[in-house]
Amino acid sequence: MKSTGMWVADSQEAYAKAFMEYVNLKKNHLFQVRVCTDEEQLKKILSDEEIEILLITAEWYETFRELIHQKSVIILSEGSVSGDIGNCPAVYKYQSVENILREVMFYYSEQDSERAYIGVRRDTRVIGVFSPCGGSGKTVFALTLGEILAEKENQNVLYLNLEECSGIAGYLGGGHWNASDLIYFLRQNKAQFLYRLNSMIQKLDRMDYIPPCESYTDFCQITADEWQRLLQLIRTQTHYDSIILDLGNVMGHEAELLRQCDGIYVPVRQDMISRAKVDQYEMYLQILDGLDILEKMQKLELPMCRSTPGSTEDLLMLRQRELGVYIRELLKE
Repeated sequence: MKSTGMWVADSQEAYAKAFMEYVNLKKNHLFQVRVCTDEEQLKKILSDEEIEILLITAEWYETFRELIHQKSVIILSEGSVSGDIGNCPAVYKYQSVENILREVMFYYSEQDSERAYIGVRRDTRVIGVFSPCGGSGKTVFALTLGEILAEKENQNVLYLNLEECSGIAGYLGGGHWNASDLIYFLRQNKAQFLYRLNSMIQKLDRMDYIPPCESYTDFCQITADEWQRLLQLIRTQTHYDSIILDLGNVMGHEAELLRQCDGIYVPVRQDMISRAKVDQYEMYLQILDGLDILEKMQKLELPMCRSTPGSTEDLLMLRQRELGVYIRELLKE
């Protein structure tokens, strides 16, 4: 995949070079960064080169405004940006490079560019985690599974929560945008899907995740076809080895999404009511001619955690405890 070229124009040489080295050393990143720290060099670059993205300080933008004709210009702001900068978006310079890149990707995805990636289906595994039973430990299992794959198997893992009320923002944290914003972007049929997706990615240790929908109304308006299109684009246009799909059970189209999975883990409990719910759901799948789904499902009775995770740190520690040992044995199979 060809990287998008980005120039960073900043007289602070140490800052510009540190930014370039950080981005260019990242595995599978979308940008190839070059830097300009000299005014005469910048004049020549602006005159002679076709620049895809120009990240430039406010001071230099004002100095060289007449020479700047690039479409994607983003101001590196040290605080406030003067009101006559024009329509150029600005990002705060002294924040993490990851945050800057997210904002750059968001602004770039808004451009009416004809450039788009036409991908080929990779060997990306979609691992479904689903249970018709409440209190089964499904989400804790899904998150811990993803962390272990990202750590032990050294995989690029994306966690997607498709629950109607996940609560994830309350314990993992959210972002400026979430899955409903990404679906809205897809509805507009814009070409720069990969940049919008990456602008939303958050990290749980080594695993990536997209903050899930926060509005129940927005969630209910997303169709099965839209979720399937999202999965297809992730499979063909990203570098992920595994996608963990954490599914709820009232969305109405779980069966269509379970069919997209290569394997499905079903955490269950052994009490009478939970067993009855599992039996009823299996009968429902048979009525829907879903024997192919049933064949992929592996029911699991998870080890009881000694305590419910009270923080993100507690959640991360589960991979070293009984649940983590259980999942590692499961992966050997």
